[in-house]
Amino acid sequence: MRELGHDPWELLESFGVTPPMMAQPLTPIPMAVHGRILQAAADATGRDTVGLMLGQRARLDNTGPLKLLVFNARTMREAVESLVRYVGLWYHGIRLRLTRDGGFACLSVAAEGDFPGRDALLIAYVAASVNHLEAILGRSWRPSQVHMACRRPPQVEAYTRFFRAPVLFDQPRYAIYFADAALDALRAGSDRSLDAFLRQHFRELEAREPADFVGRVRGVIADLLAGGECTVQRVAELFAVHRVTLHRRLREHGTTFEALLDESRRDLAGRMLEHTSLSVGDIASALGYGASGSFVRAFSRWHGATPGSWRRQRPARGRGGS
Repeated sequence: MRELGHDPWELLESFGVTPPMMAQPLTPIPMAVHGRILQAAADATGRDTVGLMLGQRARLDNTGPLKLLVFNARTMREAVESLVRYVGLWYHGIRLRLTRDGGFACLSVAAEGDFPGRDALLIAYVAASVNHLEAILGRSWRPSQVHMACRRPPQVEAYTRFFRAPVLFDQPRYAIYFADAALDALRAGSDRSLDAFLRQHFRELEAREPADFVGRVRGVIADLLAGGECTVQRVAELFAVHRVTLHRRLREHGTTFEALLDESRRDLAGRMLEHTSLSVGDIASALGYGASGSFVRAFSRWHGATPGSWRRQRPARGRGGS
């Protein structure tokens, strides 16, 4: 905000963020508050690239021993997988997921819930993740494509200038694509005893996190759905259980795979209608519906309105990440 000619403190303090808190970078602030701060900053400055500007400055220094684990990894893949697995211990509410897709690695970024500034926040995390990947894979590394799950902004040049790669908007998810082979390279100077010590430390930190099996399944479903491949078999494989076991465990928690899939489709459909310019047919296809009519019927069941009429009643959001 100072770079844009604005004093940030009146805005920050209106959200309860004070100078002493800024001196403690690990002070926990709810994810939704982060989003609202970015939305307010965009409104105050008239710049819808605030999230991108913030993400460009991100480094791994605020993640404590995770930085050491990442840069002590034996291979590039171990380094990125460590980042993906453990970053949520520091940034609650953000989910990173690493998958392979036809010779490409895909690092997707998602956030729990829907709140003002959500797109700006996710754009910030995409930009931050590109910085982290460059730090791990080398300064010559660049993504092959970057996908944004929001409408095309007026200032596209700011995105292409930073990412130095094609940036596609109106996509089902926020994601970074790059050559999977880049993850196979070895890293110099890895200390296996230090790696074992750090991994034990992180496993202990994970064990202190509140157990939420249904929440974890819901997150996996949302990630797979955004990637275009969500089946009970695939979800069960990611939890290393048989699909019958997955069904049983969900029943024990009072829900079913079908119910969680329906919820995820409902939430993602709403976000895509509100935040992107994709057609109803494209959204139906992205959500795994074989025909638009099936999606329209499901949407009417969720909201009591057709997708088209629901979209017309909503204010356009997500332009440029705001």
